[in-house]
Amino acid sequence: MQRYLDEFAQGAGRSKRATIEQLQRFPIARVQITQLTSQQIIEHGVMRRDSGIKPATINQDIVWLGIILKTAVAAWKMPADLSEFEAAKLLLRSKGLIGKSKSRDRRPTSVEIERLRAYFQRSQRIRPSAIIPMEDIMDFAIASSRRQEEITRLQWSDLDEKAMTCWVRDAKHPRQKWGNHKRFKLTHEAMAIIQRQPRAKGEERIFPCNAASIGTRWRAATAASGIDDLRFHDLRHEATSRLFEAGYEIVEVQQFTLHESWEVLKRYTHLRPESLILRQ
Repeated sequence: MQRYLDEFAQGAGRSKRATIEQLQRFPIARVQITQLTSQQIIEHGVMRRDSGIKPATINQDIVWLGIILKTAVAAWKMPADLSEFEAAKLLLRSKGLIGKSKSRDRRPTSVEIERLRAYFQRSQRIRPSAIIPMEDIMDFAIASSRRQEEITRLQWSDLDEKAMTCWVRDAKHPRQKWGNHKRFKLTHEAMAIIQRQPRAKGEERIFPCNAASIGTRWRAATAASGIDDLRFHDLRHEATSRLFEAGYEIVEVQQFTLHESWEVLKRYTHLRPESLILRQ
């Protein structure tokens, strides 16, 4: 596991490294690769399930364990028995111990947004010079559909105020992790939020904040405001849904959100058969 991190995970995303580093702390990491059996892999899945971990998270353990084992065989010629891994994965899936994450459709209510806004405003008054502009960041996420990490990478030099567009560097992509720079359309609300941001000398970023710190502040705000199960990423869902509600078509919404697939976008429309009006 450590060799994989050293040789193949340079520049890897935070979640990828965190999953593998966590795997290193479990008993399965201390098994010799030539002695790893399907039973040990299954026991790892059962142990994680019994500790309250959901199937989608356990699945991440198994995915990266498989990648590491296959790398060991292909790149380092280690005699790992991949059939043991495949047998374990098959049983774990059939027993429901691993599976895909369920699609979320959580949207913040107007009351929740106002409670968060009030919390951020109070925080800003207490420590005006040391605080992340969370109110603007929350509003920008809803107005732009940008992800937490993407917001912190936006640069003044990539902004075209006349065309109402901006480039996002290293936009999320299922296969291409770096260099996937894309231009997206800005709503009037998103542009207004950008234009009121202070420009610090020597700072190229529009929102010069740390993405992890934004996440920490968000979790603290939702907890303090008594808001349950609302993630920062849910603001992207809210933004996308609002674009559809404003009357934009899928091909237009994609220019704002940069979703790779129209199929993914379809779930944001929230259309119900009973809401359709038959044409004459």
